[in-house]
Amino acid sequence: MKLRHYETFYLLHPDLSDEERTAISEKLRQIIISGHGEIVKIDPWPLQKLAYRVQKQTQGYYVVMEYGASAESIIELTRRLRLDEGVMKFFTTRISQEFDAEALAKAREELAAPPSETVETVEETLNSNQPAEKIEEEQD
Repeated sequence: MKLRHYETFYLLHPDLSDEERTAISEKLRQIIISGHGEIVKIDPWPLQKLAYRVQKQTQGYYVVMEYGASAESIIELTRRLRLDEGVMKFFTTRISQEFDAEALAKAREELAAPPSETVETVEETLNSNQPAEKIEEEQD
């Protein structure tokens, strides 16, 4: 079964409690895992003001879920999102045709790593080179 890299962005009703929002995310996570997929991240956002009304609501909780899954899992995930009354809107995008969890984790580590110590300031670079007079004399 071939895994593809997906991201699902869904909007939850503002009246849901923390436990209900967590239960929805956990249910969706279980769908991915039961289809032999892998979760990269689940990123719940705080209550946000919406740009326009959705189901007569002006606020909602966004959740971004990034994962690797098969096409069959996506079908089931979409079905469950449509049936859940706490989910006001959602969309799923395929990020890439192939999902490589190790390469993705390595790339994330490189982005999160602090900058290397080899970066020099302009003054250090100028001080380590020859004085400016000698450079000008050599050019003549």
